[in-house]
Amino acid sequence: MTVVRRALVSVLVAVALGLVVGAVTAWHDGYRVYAVRTGSMTPTYPTGALVIDAPASHGTPSVGDVITFRVSTGLVTHRVYSISASGYATKGDANPTPDAWTIPRGDVVGHVVAGVAGAGYVLVFFQQPTGAATVVTALLALSLLWGLFFPADAGANAHEATHPARPHRRPAPRHHVAAAASIAREPASIGVPRRAVVPSSDGAPPADIETSGARRSVVPSRRRHEVAAG
Repeated sequence: MTVVRRALVSVLVAVALGLVVGAVTAWHDGYRVYAVRTGSMTPTYPTGALVIDAPASHGTPSVGDVITFRVSTGLVTHRVYSISASGYATKGDANPTPDAWTIPRGDVVGHVVAGVAGAGYVLVFFQQPTGAATVVTALLALSLLWGLFFPADAGANAHEATHPARPHRRPAPRHHVAAAASIAREPASIGVPRRAVVPSSDGAPPADIETSGARRSVVPSRRRHEVAAG
């Protein structure tokens, strides 16, 4: 589980870094994003959509282009309805008639190159004073919950359960080792019968004595010698 967790964190970090780098680069080139707050551009850009504007210096708007411009109440994004020497006449896609104003060319801040439905709500959320703080708090809570349900030592405990450690064997004392070595050097004569030849002192033929067990000295008895002599 630790490997999966690290891989997931690495992917999230890589995605976040990529988004940040892309956003900074686009902002430096003059691109801006705006949230559509009314339904005047429905169905092309409904309420809550996010529009991405290229800077006005990238080209002159034509009839049918969607532009973002300044008015006394703020910024508006509408479509170019007609062009005259005094500027641009605009109209919302959902409105039945063109707008009452004519936009001077200098009031155009950009023209729309892309739009994402619903993403404007995210932009508005982050524009709130508590938006970023809420996201950071949620990430910390998720991290704590992940650590609670998937602890880091769970994998180690599972490995120990499937591969128990071998018991530790204490080394034998030195005198036991020495005794075992001396026993190993002795001939294994216990339980193995063998024949021993014992010479006679009076010239009689040697007597064969069958022995079993450990080595021992056998002295022929006088009676056996006498029988052999008779």
